[in-house]
Amino acid sequence: MALEQDISRLVEASNKLTSIVDGKISQIDQLLQDAESKFDTWREQRDILGDINKHGVFKSNIFQGHIYSTHDANYISSAGDLPIEDLGTTDNVYVHFKTPLNINKHSEMFWFNIRGYSYGSASIINETIAGYCYKTNLDLISMDNHGNMSPEAYKDSKGNVVLRIFLPNCYYTTISIDTMRVGNGRLFENGDLIAKLSLAKNINFN
Repeated sequence: MALEQDISRLVEASNKLTSIVDGKISQIDQLLQDAESKFDTWREQRDILGDINKHGVFKSNIFQGHIYSTHDANYISSAGDLPIEDLGTTDNVYVHFKTPLNINKHSEMFWFNIRGYSYGSASIINETIAGYCYKTNLDLISMDNHGNMSPEAYKDSKGNVVLRIFLPNCYYTTISIDTMRVGNGRLFENGDLIAKLSLAKNINFN
């Protein structure tokens, strides 16, 4: 009888210890989730200048990458957010950036600054593209562009708003893109822009 009581007490103690350990594991899991959430928030806001709730707030480096070459199998490659493309040449290359805006869905203003250096073009890249994706007219209006790499925005066949710059030679080109919340527009985020390289002035995205 005494042995059975001892075994019963041991089982009860074991169950209590298991319950305590499970509780501690749950607390640790929650602490880890909270820490990950805080880190994600910090990572998203670390490149923000200004009050995130106000117009004129600026976010840097929502897109960045490097083109090594688009010609010669031994050298075709890229890094960061820019895709690898074999265009058969490095001359007269257009870099297209699809935004989340679509003229069939959105009426929003936008502002982007594309910066960098193109070794092949022997040029500093400092292009600004701004305008209004206007659903009412199914068009881009009040557009303005500034820079020496023929910066422009256009709509593709599906209504996607696409930014574009022209590189006389894309060999060893590095690009970073900043954005600002203007007018009734949003503050764009990392991952919002999708790039393609092409010899065509206008292309269509999916």
